[in-house]
Amino acid sequence: MTITVDIPEELADRSRHRLASFSRECLALTALRQGLWTEALLGMFLGLPRMAIDQFLKDHGVDIPYTWEDLERERAVFRRFARRA
Repeated sequence: MTITVDIPEELADRSRHRLASFSRECLALTALRQGLWTEALLGMFLGLPRMAIDQFLKDHGVDIPYTWEDLERERAVFRRFARRA
């Protein structure tokens, strides 16, 4: 899908070289904050590998929700892998 946005010339002149990335990043961040996209979809849209998504979100002031349940789930996975080794 292609979306066209009219930007006043005086604003476009200030950031012409970054407008495409600004608009993509803004769309992705807004969709994530509104719960329309997951982090995985954001990464797919921006072409970011998994590890770069966390840094992208941190750079843009987005808190990454991480609960005790998340930690416990990851610990359980780690223990399963450790037993196999």
